Amino acid sequence: MFSELPADTNLSSPQIKLMTDWNVGFKEVNVGIIEKHLHKDFRRTIYPQSIGQPEETKEEFLKKISGAFAYSASFDVRHTPCYLKLHSPG
Repeated sequence: MFSELPADTNLSSPQIKLMTDWNVGFKEVNVGIIEKHLHKDFRRTIYPQSIGQPEETKEEFLKKISGAFAYSASFDVRHTPCYLKLHSPG
């Protein structure tokens, strides 16, 4: 993922505004911000489909992330670093 946008990026484009707002919604743990950008016919499909997770509607998706937000906010945990050391075999 890019840490910086290219110099010629149009920062007032609808796509950049959408992604900025979406990120603010997750950062502020605000489902309302995320919801306003989802189409009324939004569907979330989880891949690989072989694991048997059903498709989610907009309402089901928002309910799920609301629960996740409530859980993370109740413990005041929003970022947990993970450190992994890789050892050579043998």
